[in-house]
Amino acid sequence: MKNFKIVLFLLTICANAQEVELRWAERIKTKETVSILGGKDGMYFTMHKDDDKQLVCRSYNHKMELKNEKVVNFNIDSKKYEYSGAYFVNDKIIHFIKDYNRKTEKNLLLAAVTDLDLNTSKQTSVIDEAEERVTEFGSRGISPDSTKIVVYNELKGRKKDPSVLNFKVFDTGLKNVMLDKSVVLPIKARNFSKEQVGVDNLGNVFVLARIYKEKDERGKDQSAYYYKLMVFNKNEKATEFDFDYPDRDIESIDVLPGKNNTIICTGFLKILNKGFFGKGKKTLISDELFSSIIDSKTVTLKTANKYELEGLYPEKPKKTADYVPYKVKDIFFREDGGAVVVAEQYKLVVVTSSGTNGMGGRTSYYYYYCDIAVINISNTSVVESVSKMPKYQMNAGNPSILATYSKGKTYIIYEDLEKNSDAEDDKDTKRSTKSWLSSSSKNALFLMSVEANGEMKKHVIYSYKESKIRPRIKASTVISDHEILLNADDQIGLLNIMN
Repeated sequence: MKNFKIVLFLLTICANAQEVELRWAERIKTKETVSILGGKDGMYFTMHKDDDKQLVCRSYNHKMELKNEKVVNFNIDSKKYEYSGAYFVNDKIIHFIKDYNRKTEKNLLLAAVTDLDLNTSKQTSVIDEAEERVTEFGSRGISPDSTKIVVYNELKGRKKDPSVLNFKVFDTGLKNVMLDKSVVLPIKARNFSKEQVGVDNLGNVFVLARIYKEKDERGKDQSAYYYKLMVFNKNEKATEFDFDYPDRDIESIDVLPGKNNTIICTGFLKILNKGFFGKGKKTLISDELFSSIIDSKTVTLKTANKYELEGLYPEKPKKTADYVPYKVKDIFFREDGGAVVVAEQYKLVVVTSSGTNGMGGRTSYYYYYCDIAVINISNTSVVESVSKMPKYQMNAGNPSILATYSKGKTYIIYEDLEKNSDAEDDKDTKRSTKSWLSSSSKNALFLMSVEANGEMKKHVIYSYKESKIRPRIKASTVISDHEILLNADDQIGLLNIMN
């Protein structure tokens, strides 16, 4: 396994270096923010509200020239409906609207369709309805290949009755209900939390739950909790997969799309803290990656692996900031059968303080988004390289990352202090924290690239001293393996990777 240092480049205008090309569209006149819907065949689609609070869809070409703009009107009698978002699906935009029928005393989830010429159908469809006391009504998810949509809600049980999860799976035409079920999750424990609900390419619904063990269930050298992945389909019973590792805590876990109709349950482990005489600071480090691949067709476990990773943390961690756990953000699959895992350090620290005599207390939230890791794994499950880019964002105004993989190379964009353009390790990295003294003009938009052999490069796409345009990373979208659509609230830009 190899660990690589950073190769540094400072590019004032990245287009001149032939690495990327960035084009910005004209500003959009809106008092709210713009939403990116998606893109296809060189056309890109957005949505915003105009000054009259009407919903407006727009389309742009690859030069970021405005090609079409239309107001979206829904054929709904109610004036108090709630627009809850949209999916961009192949040749259409599917809108979701929540409404309430006073006569039947039921919540309604409606859907309407806008085509790529921005014509909205006059017909709206009721795709879900439920009584008023359900929770999470209107929640939804879409499969990785954008062919299946799941909508769900939960009916909380009264007294000793269990809660019931209700879900429906549609194809993206919204005419065929592929699965319609009401289930009690197969969990015997009293204390658990539902972490993730989704749908795969074949219409299987998966639910990930964190389950806290009772005292008599917890054995020696075992964590106080474990995770259960439940997969529901037309079979009578769910298929269950438990994730519990001896002498380890699961620090982070997510269900991500795999290739060839698979789903991947993956995350990071840390050494179990056994109390005062435990293993000290080592219990704070999450440097072991686990990955389980599940075949969607047979709903069986294909592979399960653990990887010990070197180079994710300083050799001698000293500060609290050195112990931020990692979270898997993306998994990309190489042509040779190997994989690239992109991870970012993330944690939330909540501090509550009480005032005099227990009055006037205050709760503070500290969001950490720190170092970026890119892990190359061979087709024989051997870790080939671990590449780490130093970054420290605590309550930053524009945190986190966005990643893509194109022609054997991993690309990651993020915002950071421009001073960090030549930072090679954690010691050199300046902290990016939002405060009343901070100024966004000190920041820049960065592009990190990682070769197949693990070698890293870092570029400044543009300095914020040169422009007032501030793209929001979390609101931006990967359109294709070489295109990222940046969202700057009232303006969008197309970042094209020139490889």
